[in-house]
Amino acid sequence: MAQKKNSKKKNTTLFTAACVLLGLLVILIVFLVKKDQIFTNLKETNFFDKVFGSTPTVIENHEPAEPKKSDTIPLKNDEVTIKIENEEKPTPIYTEPEVKSSDKTTDTESIKEAETVKPVEKKPEEPKKEVTKPSKTELQLCFVNIDGDGSVVRQLIKRQVTKSDSPLTTAINLLLQGPDTTKSAERNCMSLIPAGTKLLSARVQDGVAYLNFNEAFEINTYGVEGYIHQLEQIVFTATAFSTVNSVQFLIEGEKKDYLGSEGQWIGSPLSRSSF
Repeated sequence: MAQKKNSKKKNTTLFTAACVLLGLLVILIVFLVKKDQIFTNLKETNFFDKVFGSTPTVIENHEPAEPKKSDTIPLKNDEVTIKIENEEKPTPIYTEPEVKSSDKTTDTESIKEAETVKPVEKKPEEPKKEVTKPSKTELQLCFVNIDGDGSVVRQLIKRQVTKSDSPLTTAINLLLQGPDTTKSAERNCMSLIPAGTKLLSARVQDGVAYLNFNEAFEINTYGVEGYIHQLEQIVFTATAFSTVNSVQFLIEGEKKDYLGSEGQWIGSPLSRSSF
């Protein structure tokens, strides 16, 4: 019985010794690993000076090891540290930010605003107006010509002119201007209508053209034959229009019975058959 107790006590002692030895070994390993840091802390805190009055030479001469490039580098104020990584950082992959409910509302509102803003409508380009040439019409004018034996012969010619709203007025005014000698058809033509004659007004009623002339129409230097042919020129020019059958002559707005001192009858409408 005593032998068993001694054996058990011996085993307990051995176990205790092993635990102590293991603990010392762990402390030694920790000391060896943290030796630099421990020496640095003892030097900086002056532990041995405060406790024993002097610092061992090993602690006094100890210099802390320089940190590696990949280690933490303390800043001047020892408050913030920056870790330098030698490895390249991976390129960040863009991901759409999560849309909050409030953001969705804002997006919807902006879309509505965009919808309400109408795009500026381009005005359609106005089609280019085609420049159309004024239409032409053909008028018949009556001039006279003198043949070989001295007789006065009626000469009807045609002119291409621009259309107008009052072709009868246009035709009479062209007749009063005389023949256009630049045209071969009118080169040998002449007019016996007195110079200075002007058409004051013109109207057509029931087939009768009422033509009003100034006083110059009454003075013809060619005598009786001149009066006859000046009336003939007017009548044949006016009756070339289908709406005119005869001409009533007016002088300064008044109807007279005779024209000039020679007394050519103009008191009633004259037609082509009058000559």
